[in-house]
Amino acid sequence: MADSTELAAARPSLLARIIARLRGEGEAQPPAVEPQLHPHVAGTPVAPLDPLVVRQWLWGPGFHLPGNAEYVLKLVKPFAANPAMSMLDVAAGLGGPARAIAEAFGTYVTGLERDAELARRGMEMSIVAGKQRHAPISVIDPETFELRTSAFDCVIGRGATYMVQDKERFMRVLILGLKQRGQLLLTDYVIEPKLAQRPELAMWAALQPHPPSLWTLQQYTDCFKSLGFDVRITEDITHDLKLQIVLGWDNLVQTVDIKALPKSHKLQIVGEAERWVKTIVTLDSGAVKAYRFYALAGSARPPLSSIKKGN
Repeated sequence: MADSTELAAARPSLLARIIARLRGEGEAQPPAVEPQLHPHVAGTPVAPLDPLVVRQWLWGPGFHLPGNAEYVLKLVKPFAANPAMSMLDVAAGLGGPARAIAEAFGTYVTGLERDAELARRGMEMSIVAGKQRHAPISVIDPETFELRTSAFDCVIGRGATYMVQDKERFMRVLILGLKQRGQLLLTDYVIEPKLAQRPELAMWAALQPHPPSLWTLQQYTDCFKSLGFDVRITEDITHDLKLQIVLGWDNLVQTVDIKALPKSHKLQIVGEAERWVKTIVTLDSGAVKAYRFYALAGSARPPLSSIKKGN
C-alpha cells in the first residue's frame, strides 16, 4: 500500500484514476484478492451490488464509514479501555468499531444505530463473531432515545450528531447516561457560517441519508459546557478524514478484482467513488470541517425531565 503522506497529496488524481478504471478508461493493476461474489453466468440477470459490501471493501468488515479498525482503536486510546468498563457507541453502524474495541480490550460495548437495516445486520455480524454479549447492536431514534442514568464509563460517536435536529437534547441524554467523570468522544461535521452558501455544501447535504442540521464549532463547545462537560480537546481532523477516504479507495483497488466485476457493479462503484469525491471537494471548500471532541462528564447534571420530548 502507498505511503499515507503520498496518498494525501495525490488524493484527487487517485480517485480520478479509480473512477476512470471503473468506467473502462484505463487498465487496473493486478489485484491481490478477488471479491466474494456469487459466480455470474453469462446471459443471466445480475443482482445489484450491495452498497454496504462496497463500503466494507473500503474500510473492512463491519465498517461503513471512513476509518478501519486500526483507526478506531487509535481514536479511543484516551479511554484507556479495559474489561471492567462499559462503553456506548451511539452511531454503531454495522458494529465493526464496537466489535474491534471489545476484541482489543475486553470491554462491553453497547451499539446503538438509527438505521434499522444497519442495526439488524450489525447484530447478525456480532452473533456470527460470537460478540452478541460484548458488542450488541440495536436500533434507536436519536431524537427520542433515553439511556439508563450513569450507565456508561465512555461514549463514542462518529458522525452521530450532524443529522440530529435536537442536538442539545441528544447531548443531555449522553451526559445523563455517563458516570461522573465519564468520557465522551465525538467526531462530527461542523459548518463554517461564512461559507454556508457555497454550492459544495448543498451538493454534500443531498448525499446524506437524513437532512443535515449542522452546528458551528462554537455551538458545540457552548452546548458541552452548558451541560456540565469538561471539554479537553477540540481538534480539526478534516485532513485525517480525507486521508481515511483515500486510504479506503487505495485498499479497494489493491484487494478487489475490479476487472472481474459485471459492468453494472462497476457503475455502482463509480457512484460510490463519486460520492466520496464530492465529500472531499466539500471539505476542501471549507464550508464543512470535521472535528474531534473529547470531554469529561462533570458532577453537575441537567435534570432528567429535560430530555423528555416537548420540554
